[in-house]
Amino acid sequence: MDLPTVTEALFACFLIGALSLKMRFIDVSGAVAAFIIGFLIFVLPPEGWRWFIVILIFHAVAAQFTKYKYEHKRRIGFAQEKGGARGWPNITANGGIAALFAFGEGLWPSGALALGFIGAVSTATADTLATEIGLLSRVEPRLITSLRRKVPAGTSGGVSLMGELATLFGAIVIGFAAWLLNMANLRGYGLEATILVAVISGFAGCTFDSVLGAAVQGMFRCRVCGSVTENKKHCRSSTLHLRGSRVIDNNMVNLIATAVGALAAVAAFIFI
Repeated sequence: MDLPTVTEALFACFLIGALSLKMRFIDVSGAVAAFIIGFLIFVLPPEGWRWFIVILIFHAVAAQFTKYKYEHKRRIGFAQEKGGARGWPNITANGGIAALFAFGEGLWPSGALALGFIGAVSTATADTLATEIGLLSRVEPRLITSLRRKVPAGTSGGVSLMGELATLFGAIVIGFAAWLLNMANLRGYGLEATILVAVISGFAGCTFDSVLGAAVQGMFRCRVCGSVTENKKHCRSSTLHLRGSRVIDNNMVNLIATAVGALAAVAAFIFI
């Protein structure tokens, strides 16, 4: 870890954090968490700036699609709180595992750990797009644990064609970006193989996310507007617990899903 790299990392993380705060992509707690995660990813692995740009692409894509048709999502009760500004739990849930793999790469340089990082970011991107785009589907999704059962858009564990296509798009974006940036010398691994690993890991993580969402994630009903939501608070009021665990919320599910995506990428690296 040399001084120029640390200086560049501090400058990049501060600048992007300030811009994200101004554009209300994140709140203050989210900015602190993003700064820490971004800094670690920038300075720990060799040529970490390449890794940093990959997770920055996730941040930019996720922020834009979170804001897209936000009012519609708010009306049906599944918009991100605070106008779409994400806080530290969400930032940590989506970026914590990626930072862990970047840390591992810094200690034990390995193509497997680099692809584990891609798997985590691919899952986070794919899952965010599946949620934010899937909410706009005019066709009712089906519950992943019982595909004959239709559920309202936004229901945890609900899957739709639009959402699955968004998953594919998000995974491809991350795989292509990582290869284009030649992260951890991925040019030698090949474009097709890199994208295939990103797609496999993205779908594995997102599918696991949906299963957890359907089986154990807590769901609540707003006391004010009656909407079913994943949040313990809605319309500035505490919600009524409907089903699932009160402890396992969407952020916990996202954290577990990104870990599954990362391990799926490592497994794919071994066998492809």
